[in-house]
Amino acid sequence: MDKPPYLVLFFLGAVLLYSIGNSSLPLIDRDEPRFAEASREMRQSGDFLIPRLNGEYRFDKPPLIYWCQVLAYDVLGENDFAARFPSAIFAALAAVATSIFANRMYGPRVGVWSGIIFATSLQVFIHARAAVADMPLVFFFLTATWADWERLRNPKSAFWRWTFYLSLGLGFLAKGPLALLPVLFAPLQSFLNRVSFHFKFRSALLGTLVVLTVIGLWGIPALIATNGAYLQVGLGKHVLQRSLQPMESHGGAGVAGYLLFLPFYLVVSFFSFFPWCVFPPGCVKRLFARRDPEENYLLGPILTVLFVFTIIQTKLPHYVLPAYPMLAILVAHQVAESKWRGGLLGAALILYLLIALIGFRVIEPEFLSKRIAKTALPFLTPETRTASLNYDEQSLIWYLRAKTHPFHRRLDSSGFSDFMSQPGPALCVVNKESIGKIHLNPEWKTFEISGHNFARWKVKPVLLFGFQMPLPTPEPLELVTVIK
Repeated sequence: MDKPPYLVLFFLGAVLLYSIGNSSLPLIDRDEPRFAEASREMRQSGDFLIPRLNGEYRFDKPPLIYWCQVLAYDVLGENDFAARFPSAIFAALAAVATSIFANRMYGPRVGVWSGIIFATSLQVFIHARAAVADMPLVFFFLTATWADWERLRNPKSAFWRWTFYLSLGLGFLAKGPLALLPVLFAPLQSFLNRVSFHFKFRSALLGTLVVLTVIGLWGIPALIATNGAYLQVGLGKHVLQRSLQPMESHGGAGVAGYLLFLPFYLVVSFFSFFPWCVFPPGCVKRLFARRDPEENYLLGPILTVLFVFTIIQTKLPHYVLPAYPMLAILVAHQVAESKWRGGLLGAALILYLLIALIGFRVIEPEFLSKRIAKTALPFLTPETRTASLNYDEQSLIWYLRAKTHPFHRRLDSSGFSDFMSQPGPALCVVNKESIGKIHLNPEWKTFEISGHNFARWKVKPVLLFGFQMPLPTPEPLELVTVIK
């Protein structure tokens, strides 16, 4: 089979694999609905410079993923499937790029299996269907790494030089400074190969200007519009603070916790790289015995990413995803020779399809926010005000604002009566622990829902009770939801 048709089919197959079930699986708190809702508000407001979440600035990430989700909403509508679709596209593109990169290094057989290994790794399967910024970062990190390798082979190539610097800039717009790490890989390869590295000042200066231009076209107006807050929060909190202390309980606190979590990625990668996790130990043994110059280049991204995220405090399994394409290429030599490769691939695909086609539908009814919305939305109007009391999941805002226009409010018990007594229709979600602190109008009717709060790892069923006034349709309806 010729290369272009194979790559097109491979890309379409990967997109299909990553898209199946995305319309039935609700957005998972906390990150997915944050990105999805911020993109919806960007589309509604027409402000494509500064993302906003529930009407307030969101400085957590640069804007590329929001722009991609807005485009997906324009084509597919504002729904769960569309919010995840950019990740599926970027993951499929990364799989194709991995295959081509490996083919350029080691020929078609290793190229084919490198793309397959990356595309079917468990962590890729998970984040290729997640409405977050990781897959755009992985793609541009990979294209920068690939382009830099091509530059080393052909230093006069303007195409690969521009691809390298543009990838750095676009990667930064995807998820920040991590995207700039590929500038280290050529010097690191020279060190591993024990050859001198020739720094080219003019090329580096031109490249720096290109990267700064790509970032600055958005970044400078964004900094001006927010009086520098985007840099202070986005870089100060979400990069520096994340490096120095664990955020949202992702990592160990204190010196003992930090030391305990140092081997975190060596442990979790065994599961994240499923089903190919049986091959890295043999690959490591082979590389210790003998390495060619190309393998030394591939080791650069892997060791750099592993080192950076090992020393920072906040740790999550998917942080090392940018190294997965290079890891896939390294282990593809063994996979291509293994008699078990077909069985592992078949088993992984069957498992992923069962999860997407059956598993997602089975767990869908257990997601609280979507069940609340399904029950409440028929009674709501676009003018209905919504609030919650001690139920602080972003997914509730995402699903309710599919119909309502006012921004969602988070209340304490003292603000409940004032919120519900204001003119016009209103809905409030109330946690059971707070029910004794508020006054409930006896005219409100009740409904109840049970489910699980997956975001907070609560496996015990949660029971919801709701109250609604018996008003004739289609008059506005006031609702209160109580959560156990």
